[in-house]
Amino acid sequence: MSVTSEISSSIAEPIGRAHSRMPAAITVAKICALALLIGLAISTPGFLSRPSLIALANAISLVGCVALGMTLITLGGNIMSFSIGATASVTGIVFMATLGHGLMPAALAAILAGAAITALQGWIIGALRANPIIVSLATYALLIGMAQIVVGPKVDAPNLDYQFLKGRLGGVPVSFLLFGALTILCQLILTFTRFGHELLLVGSNGRAAEAAGIHVTRVTVVAYALAGALAGIGGIVIASRFGVADMQTARGFEYTAIAAVLIGGTSIGGGRGSITQTFLGMGVIAIINALALLQGMSMEFQRLAIGLAVLAVIILQGLGRRN
Repeated sequence: MSVTSEISSSIAEPIGRAHSRMPAAITVAKICALALLIGLAISTPGFLSRPSLIALANAISLVGCVALGMTLITLGGNIMSFSIGATASVTGIVFMATLGHGLMPAALAAILAGAAITALQGWIIGALRANPIIVSLATYALLIGMAQIVVGPKVDAPNLDYQFLKGRLGGVPVSFLLFGALTILCQLILTFTRFGHELLLVGSNGRAAEAAGIHVTRVTVVAYALAGALAGIGGIVIASRFGVADMQTARGFEYTAIAAVLIGGTSIGGGRGSITQTFLGMGVIAIINALALLQGMSMEFQRLAIGLAVLAVIILQGLGRRN
């Protein structure tokens, strides 16, 4: 062996060991952070009380469906959608406005409206290669403006058929059970269907997926349509919770959904992550907010804590990509 080879080997060996240790260190850091959060929750007086846990489940279910849709979009490599919260608000308006025709027709109308709104975005992004952030921001502005012109400030329900969504089954909120069922369904789709596998491939490398014969535009449109349908279900749950629908009911939900996706560990670049991770991320956010409320902390502190958590996850993802 030459002197140069020996020097190269002596340098590469410790670097290789350092690189192999980095993912393990990141995993340990995540576990420690989660253990600390759980420890704080258990030690906080009142956290494990029945009212607190019910409030926690309600908080998770309100934003949860929107977060599931955001996960599908992100896994497909399209970063985020800043219009999905507005889409949930619009679908809530559609639901309340059509309740006079019955609960099921109103729910179907809301879900189809959400799917149509986001499927169109998916087609623009997939077929025209448009920037997903710009498209979502433009859609957000369009939805806000059109809703104000067409339906006005708010829509009240013509009947109370939606009341069961505010109830409980076996002591568990119905909305949380619905969110849990959707989480399982979406994870099954992601794991066991051709679409799920193609979505992850497209998110990992769109050009390579296209070269392999995958119809990238179709996958993108389907992912956005499913995200819109989930936002539609979220809009129904949110409108049912408040008994009224307007463009403010889901305001800011897109940011909480983005935080849940990232805190759960889904890669911001797409291709890596899962629905169940978002479920856990949503739980972490709800626990942080609950702890802040029980400790008498302000809303600003809650936002600060969630922002720091998202920033920490992004840094850890960056370190993982480098290694």
